[in-house]
Amino acid sequence: EQPGSFTLQDVYDRACESSGNPEIVPALYAVGKMRDLVSQLPSVDAANELLFEQTCQRLVPPTLLRDDIRACTASPMEYWLYRENFSYQISASAALTYMIACTQRTPAKLNISRASGSICLHDLVPTQATPGLVHSKEPVPFRLTPNIQTFVTELGLEGIVPFAIYRVVQRFTGTEHLLRDFLDLFVRDELIHVPAVKSLAAANPQALAEMCERNVKLIEHRAGQMVEILPAKEVQDQELSPMQPLIRLMMQAVAPANLAKMDFIWAPWL
Repeated sequence: EQPGSFTLQDVYDRACESSGNPEIVPALYAVGKMRDLVSQLPSVDAANELLFEQTCQRLVPPTLLRDDIRACTASPMEYWLYRENFSYQISASAALTYMIACTQRTPAKLNISRASGSICLHDLVPTQATPGLVHSKEPVPFRLTPNIQTFVTELGLEGIVPFAIYRVVQRFTGTEHLLRDFLDLFVRDELIHVPAVKSLAAANPQALAEMCERNVKLIEHRAGQMVEILPAKEVQDQELSPMQPLIRLMMQAVAPANLAKMDFIWAPWL
């Protein structure tokens, strides 16, 4: 983390200050519109998706991050290099947070260097869906919101991001036992912080060992999804990308229907 760094939340706060709108406007807008939309649309999910799209169009445009960075770069070349580095950094962020099921990646937890575009991730710890189970229940696998999409550009989303995610995870999985050797201690330390797991470990150490093994396999499975390459015949017959499992995760991350299910603290439009 550097003195000149900023977060996505800072970008939004500056935009609100410039426009004169309070930060809570998206929430107020949703509260005011939700009842009418629910009565007009077939489901709550459909109402949430429409609210999300209206919020992006009217209240929180997807260009806030791009415009903020463009205003602080001295030349088109500097802007291009900054965006390129940011694209690699956000890819590494996506790989790590999905692999260890790190949820609640709110805008304030993504700290960006003003000088280089490097990213520092705050509170990079796994989420336990239930005590002893490292798993995420969020509808999106990682943060790839409209403002990030716009800044990275469509070309970056199709080129740099998937291949950078693949390379990051491959560094862990390509060397035998590297990921497992790291996870054995990491997972145990994270699980033991939960009182219920700590009590179980004191009464039955073998149960803790089995719990750790189960979670290590889950994390290895998620890592495997990001580096899976489909067989050539399947790619040709179904006209898919060889990296289709990873592409599918990215499609889940950018789908408006999934982003609309995230809560206001997560700020899916930002």
